[in-house]
Amino acid sequence: MSTEQRELNLVEKVDFKILAVANNEQKLQDLLKVYLAPLLLKLASEHASVRNKTMEACQRIPTFIQAPGIILPVEALLAQYKSQSSPLVRHFDLMFIQHSVGRLDDYERRQLIPKAIKGIASDTSPSKPKFFNFFLRLLQDLKPPPRGSKEDESLREAMSLPDPKDASFIAEWLGKLFLLKPNVPGAATSPGLTEADVAFLTLSNKRETWSPADKGLNLPETRIKALQFLASGAFTDDEKFMPALYAASSTDFRLSELGEDILKRSTVSLEDKDLVKKLFAAHRVLSPPYRIRILNLLSKSQVSTMFKEEILDIFKQNVINSLRGSGGGGDEMDIDGGAGAPPNTKAKSGLELTKVHRATFQYINWVARVGPINGDEQFAQLGLLLVSLLMDFIESQGWPRPTASSKEGGGLSADEVKLRSGAYEMIGILAKSTESMPPDERLGLSRWLFRSLSEDPTSEAIFNIEGVLSSFSSMMKGPSDEQVKSQLRALLLTYMMVGEGGDQPLLKQLHRQEAGAEEGEFVVVRSVRHAATRWANNCLPFSDVLARWIDILALAGRRDERSDVLEEGQKGLDPWTYYAHDEKATVELPSWQEMVDLFFKKNIPSSVLHNFRSGSAMEIDGKSAVFTNFQGDVLRAFPKALKYCAEVLFLTALKDSFKFEPQWEMQLSTLVHSNMATRRFLREYLSSNAADSYEATYALLSAAFEGMVLDDDTIDAEWRVNCANVFVDVASFVPKMILQPFIRRWEELITLVCDDKKEMRHLGAVALGIIGAHPGNSDEDFKKIMDSLASIANGFHYGAVGSKLNAVEGAFLGLGYLCSRRVHYGLAVPDSAVGVRDVLPTLKTASNKGLSTQEALFEAYSQLWTTTIYEMPGSGSYETDFIGPLVAQAKKGNEKAIRALGFLAMSLEVKDESDEQDIGLVILQGILLNLFSLYEIKQAEVHFAVGEAIAAAIACWDAEAVLLILDVESQPQPASQNHKRPTAIKDVLDKLLTDCKTTKPSLLKASGIWLFCIIQHCSHLEEVQSRLRECQVAFTRLLGARDELVQETASRGLGLVYEKGDPELKDQLVKDLVASFTGTGPKLKVEAETELFDDGALPTGEGKSITSYKDILSLASEVGDQSLVYKFMSLATNAATWSTRSAFGRFGLSNILSEGEVDPKLYPKLYRYRFDPNPNVQKSMNDIWKALVKDSNAVLEEHFDAIIRDLLKSVLGKEWRVREASCAAIGDLLGGRPFQKYEKYYSEIWAAALKVLDDVKGTVRKAALHLCIGLTTTLERQLTESGSSTASATAMMNEALPFLMSDNGMGSGVEDVKLFATVTVIKLCKKGGKSMKPYIAQMVSRLLAILSTLEPDALNYHYQRMGDEVKERIDKARTAAVTASPLMEAIESLLRSADQEVMAALAPRLEEAIKAALGLHTKIGCGRVLSTLATGHTNDFRPYAGRFLQLMEKQLLDRNDEVSQGYARAAAYVIRAAPDEDQLRFVARLRKLYLTSEDEARRQKVADAVLAMSKVSSDYFTALESQLLPLAYLAKHSSDESVRKACEEVWGDHAGSEMSVTRYIPEVVELVKEAMGTAQWALRHSSAFTISDAVAAVLASNTLSGTADLTNLEKLWPEYEKALAMKTFEGKEKLLETFPDFVAKTKALWESTGDKQKQGFAELLKKIAIREAKRNNADYRPHAFRCLWKFAAVRDDLDMLGDIVDVVSEYLDITGDKMDIDDDDNKASKKETFNKSRGMDAKTLTVWAAMEAVAKGYNRAGMKKNPLAELAEVVEAFERVRGFKGTLKGKEWWGAEDKPFIALEPFDIIRRVYWYDCAEGIMKDAVAGLTSDGDEAGPAGDVGVLGWFLATLDLDKPDMGIEEVRLARVRATMAVVKVTKAVKGVDGELLTKVGEFVEKALGEERSLVVQGKWKDVLGALKG
Repeated sequence: MSTEQRELNLVEKVDFKILAVANNEQKLQDLLKVYLAPLLLKLASEHASVRNKTMEACQRIPTFIQAPGIILPVEALLAQYKSQSSPLVRHFDLMFIQHSVGRLDDYERRQLIPKAIKGIASDTSPSKPKFFNFFLRLLQDLKPPPRGSKEDESLREAMSLPDPKDASFIAEWLGKLFLLKPNVPGAATSPGLTEADVAFLTLSNKRETWSPADKGLNLPETRIKALQFLASGAFTDDEKFMPALYAASSTDFRLSELGEDILKRSTVSLEDKDLVKKLFAAHRVLSPPYRIRILNLLSKSQVSTMFKEEILDIFKQNVINSLRGSGGGGDEMDIDGGAGAPPNTKAKSGLELTKVHRATFQYINWVARVGPINGDEQFAQLGLLLVSLLMDFIESQGWPRPTASSKEGGGLSADEVKLRSGAYEMIGILAKSTESMPPDERLGLSRWLFRSLSEDPTSEAIFNIEGVLSSFSSMMKGPSDEQVKSQLRALLLTYMMVGEGGDQPLLKQLHRQEAGAEEGEFVVVRSVRHAATRWANNCLPFSDVLARWIDILALAGRRDERSDVLEEGQKGLDPWTYYAHDEKATVELPSWQEMVDLFFKKNIPSSVLHNFRSGSAMEIDGKSAVFTNFQGDVLRAFPKALKYCAEVLFLTALKDSFKFEPQWEMQLSTLVHSNMATRRFLREYLSSNAADSYEATYALLSAAFEGMVLDDDTIDAEWRVNCANVFVDVASFVPKMILQPFIRRWEELITLVCDDKKEMRHLGAVALGIIGAHPGNSDEDFKKIMDSLASIANGFHYGAVGSKLNAVEGAFLGLGYLCSRRVHYGLAVPDSAVGVRDVLPTLKTASNKGLSTQEALFEAYSQLWTTTIYEMPGSGSYETDFIGPLVAQAKKGNEKAIRALGFLAMSLEVKDESDEQDIGLVILQGILLNLFSLYEIKQAEVHFAVGEAIAAAIACWDAEAVLLILDVESQPQPASQNHKRPTAIKDVLDKLLTDCKTTKPSLLKASGIWLFCIIQHCSHLEEVQSRLRECQVAFTRLLGARDELVQETASRGLGLVYEKGDPELKDQLVKDLVASFTGTGPKLKVEAETELFDDGALPTGEGKSITSYKDILSLASEVGDQSLVYKFMSLATNAATWSTRSAFGRFGLSNILSEGEVDPKLYPKLYRYRFDPNPNVQKSMNDIWKALVKDSNAVLEEHFDAIIRDLLKSVLGKEWRVREASCAAIGDLLGGRPFQKYEKYYSEIWAAALKVLDDVKGTVRKAALHLCIGLTTTLERQLTESGSSTASATAMMNEALPFLMSDNGMGSGVEDVKLFATVTVIKLCKKGGKSMKPYIAQMVSRLLAILSTLEPDALNYHYQRMGDEVKERIDKARTAAVTASPLMEAIESLLRSADQEVMAALAPRLEEAIKAALGLHTKIGCGRVLSTLATGHTNDFRPYAGRFLQLMEKQLLDRNDEVSQGYARAAAYVIRAAPDEDQLRFVARLRKLYLTSEDEARRQKVADAVLAMSKVSSDYFTALESQLLPLAYLAKHSSDESVRKACEEVWGDHAGSEMSVTRYIPEVVELVKEAMGTAQWALRHSSAFTISDAVAAVLASNTLSGTADLTNLEKLWPEYEKALAMKTFEGKEKLLETFPDFVAKTKALWESTGDKQKQGFAELLKKIAIREAKRNNADYRPHAFRCLWKFAAVRDDLDMLGDIVDVVSEYLDITGDKMDIDDDDNKASKKETFNKSRGMDAKTLTVWAAMEAVAKGYNRAGMKKNPLAELAEVVEAFERVRGFKGTLKGKEWWGAEDKPFIALEPFDIIRRVYWYDCAEGIMKDAVAGLTSDGDEAGPAGDVGVLGWFLATLDLDKPDMGIEEVRLARVRATMAVVKVTKAVKGVDGELLTKVGEFVEKALGEERSLVVQGKWKDVLGALKG
């Protein structure tokens, strides 16, 4: 026999065997289990006949295996599928596998998964998609182990996934599964999938593949299972990353949450280039939600910034193409890119598009910031391309003004505006990061941005454009290309000058220069002056004169200028601000000559723009050129330009000798006007450079002159005064030749002299003196000027007032300055000139005039007295004419009068100082005495004027104070000047040195200031030099004065003494100062009259005050307390000592100290005073320290211990200044020093710092806070940089942490101290890392305790007085605050370092903290800690989990709901790590708590715990669901809403449907039994509801299966019976709803002919039904009646109509007394209220329920046999109720006067609402009975009952009720007609009458629908 024949025989035998047992399921199954797999192998036979025969047999098999009980050998078929390569074999293997896989149990299917997975990647057969679908079916039953468990870690091996290819294949296709759109053919709507992918997943686009209704898979549930599988340990992080990404972006929240969790746990590096490539590829094809998430990931990848093309594609796809698709505004952009991207990847909504744009810009931002760090050369090109794309994009919207969008209604939409703003922002970031951008492109971008800022009306984009310009300015700083720099100047100047509005010729001219620029309209909508000024300051050097011109325009070029423009302009003109951040930079000032030339000689716009084109400048000659650049509002800038040019001139002259500091302008002005050396230097500079700077100097003077004489109504007097100041300041130093051109313009100056403004008159007089007295003026010219002034001055004698008097005053000044300057020039006043004595009145004469006139004369005489022009008369009239008026004003503090006294004395001719009769000497002494008498004046400024006057009186022209008045190139004649008076100098010094010893404060102050002035102005004289030692002693004594001005004066005086003294004097000065500073010098000595306090400093209460030592003694004697003497003296001594030291701090005596030997005791004191609160002391001490200490670090190292000990002592001292300084000094001293240096002081430092943190003085507290911050920062840095690897970090922690956590730190009663200590500990927790391990246990417990102490007490006070609802909201807010609390973050940071050792120490402390916790915050925190430990440190926490789980049993019962829920969540986490026995014990405890709790509050806590376990630890919940789900099922029937909702959610999540309870019937019964036995009625009621619903669920499952689950029903019945037997309670009617169905489904239990047990059960059921109907509860009764007739309906073995009538008859009479039930509104139920709204009250409802029970209480079997008889019984029952005693049989009801009982009027509403439908139902049952034996009419009977029913249908009232009611009546009529027609021998008269009424009703009916139904009735009647 051939092989072929043998194979055929075998196939035939198997086929025959199969056919033989085809009708026996079991035998067929056994046979196929053995032969099916071998049979299928024959499909791979080499013989076609065998294959064909096998094919025939295989095709017949499916017809035999349809029975659900047949299960094929799936495992064998699967193994054969894996091992065979034949497509036919694999096809049929898979077909039969798919047939039976669903019939296997869960366990068997799970065992198939590893076998199915193995080698799946290598399968290349066509059946691969089906096999993958088969794998997905298996996946439905997979239950992955808890993540992190040992089972999870070994799952990859258990699943047969050692081959990475298999794992990668499954992960890849599961990921694609997340992208599949259900039941949509093709890839068009499944972004990310190809056509082949979709075909693979949908089995060639078969809709039933994913249609559960067609036995396909449920796609959402399959995805969940797939993701759970991916989340397990079967896959590596790399394999699951992309699928998790897809899942996290899903709209299914279940997928997204789990996907998010996988991504968070992933350890995949985003710096993997292969992964980044995958992300870019996925971004290209996926829809927006996925792209957004991908962009967020790419924004964390540094390597992604290296993918140039991909980044460009992202921008084009997300921005450019999205706008094309959305019809964005503007022309479409001609940009390639994004081609090939699927069209379905575009955003579906504006919100989605906005999110895509936001994510794209965030990624571009990341690229811009990180790209340059990578050093990638391609980034520069990428940045330029992106900038270009962004600019093109903005221009596509319309630029510089956006055009209307595609939307109707105008401009850009809100989303488009945001996108435009973001684009501007990105341009700035990218441009700044692209350093290789060519200069010309940078300039082009700058020009583009400036135009955008000025013309773009989009207000939202302005901030971005300004930000771009601000950041981009650094890229344009100092362009090296001159052409670019020139164009930049033109750009900035243009935008500085343009105004708002259209027609901008300057802009047209500027932009015309651009290559390829189009001529367009320029409409400026906002000023860009601030940006232009900022750019001028940042991009052009300080030496650039045009930049300074822009600053001047910003500062004064426009009225009502914005403050930011003014501020920026001021910055640009300030060299100190410009160079403040670059200490090494050399100040390069702009050329003052070029500034003068540009400002006042050229047309700047034309010049700059001309230079922009050709590089040459164009000058404009003539005086008119001065104001060429100052037209319109710019004229306001003219004085500022003048002043700045003059300042730069002076600064250029001084060069390096001038140090730039804040307020340098004031310092410069002081030097120019008050420093002889400076004035001399300026004069020499201008004289030596006269030839080089002649034109510039002249131009500056000319401009100033033109300004001060300008007659223009648009300018104010102050404007001209500023110009005059510049002219006078500059003219005071220039050579005579430069002033030559101005001498002919003296007449214009006369106008200024007569000006109404006082300051202008003075400046005009000075200018006139400089110009009018110039040697270039001849005597004749001089005489003309004198005559002009004299003629004006003569108005004084004629009583001039007002403007004329002002002119007179000016003439007085002019005469004084003119004559004195003539002499200073070295010329004589011509004899022909008017005599000054004749013109100027005496001071006595003018004493009755105003002060202004007198002061004008004081100044005029002062100028004259400096020369010999006006000598004092020899007669005694000088006293009354001059000295008397001057002294009178001097005593009033008039400085001009005081100065005039000095100049008057200076003019005296003293021939012999030893001759006491010398008239000049007498007058001099008299003047000096008058000056000395001014010591009582309190104004310090006045005393400096007195000092200057004394110096002038005694030194005359040898005093520097006098020389300062020279403002011309002086060539004085010897006869015109008096010089020093030696005797007078000696006498004055004697007096002042004596007065410096006085105890009178006012005289002491005045003498010190005067002595200082003498040394300041006369220290070069021999008479003063010889007495410097005495002056030094005097100043040293003055250091002890309490007046700070005296101290300042003394300190500056000592500096002058040291500067002018000899070496011996210098050495002695050093010794004295050091002794005073270190406290080793002489102490304070007092005498009885020594004044210790100023008058009024210590008032006694009677208008008196203590001032002297004698006063102290007197007060002490009067009070009887001698200790007051010591107290006051201590006060005075401390004040004096402090004053001495503070004054010493102002010395600036660097040279003094640097030349002397330093006592080591000085270092601690001096170091502390470097941080004195007084800035003057601080500054001076720093200078002294620098001079004294050559090597600061060496000194501090050597004397560190002495300094730190002194500071620690001082920081707790009595004086606040000392404490504050010590805090700052300690912080500075510790900075940068190794910890070992101050380790032994560390705790003491912390203690002192925290103690002073509570100081009474605010500034001390602030200093202490800075010290604490410094200590904290040092510790943080040490931890961050060194970690726990260094001894320093450990030592610092050992010292700091215990103290910070002690009662002096976090436990302090001082809020500030506690707060700071807490914040410090938080910082350490976050940065300490592993170095915190030794302290974790202590710190966690301490921080948990602190959580509840930080809340304000006031909140708790108000909390106690709030209602429950408000309290609940507050508690939720508190919980949220704890979760986000920095303290909680710190605790979690600590726990990251926890290990087994830490856990051993932490566990008991944490347990104690939980037990001792009182505050809500602490309790919430404890719960969070447990959750963290259970999830993040499972293995380390496992040994303690059981104990903590037991602890949670009590804690989750906390009275506060938030706390309880927090502990419930914690327990849900802890249970993961707890042993099995502890888990079971915990669940049992929950069950016990629920059943034994006396109130619902505790049961609510149990429900929260169960819900938390359900959500947090679903895997463990599933393992324990046999205990937990029954409890949840019981609790979800609770009367408490919160308990019910929580457990409904649990049941819904884990059980799914109500029918799932069938799996837990025994457990539910046991629970209900226990609950029934409790004394808690609420629990008993809920158990009743539970058992009722359980019965209903079993019955429902019976309905689906078609068979009754009698086993479970028998288990449920005892408890169900108990529930029914309970007294009525609210909701009990729900129990009755199940009862009839229960009776019907349990027929096998009660239906029996002889079984007594079943008979007893049947009787019990009847008894229950009747018992419940007899319950005396009004709300319950209608439901019980309904249950009664339904019971009768299913018990066809009983005729219960009589029983029903007995029960309900008393309730059928609607007017009877029995129906007076529950009328009390207080007893009305909710259902009653509801039914009343429908017109039915409880009374009526009860009546209807009774009527319905009678109407439907007939026997169903009897109705089928003899319908009319049953109907007759119903009718009889109704009629007997009302007492009808006649014969019912044959009675005519239709049309009779005696209406049926139901047709009575009281039942009208019942009939309309209920009866019609009821009657229809009854008639339908009757029709069924009549026609059940065939189509012939039923037997005849009492047809009168049909008339009864017709009489109840209100046919005589056609138009009755609403349409719905009328339709119900029609249907009921039709049903009666059908019954009537079905009865044999019915009288036709009845049908005729019915027809008449129907026709009448039809005629009156207005509804077409009802009409149609009536027509059907007529048809039935006629049929």
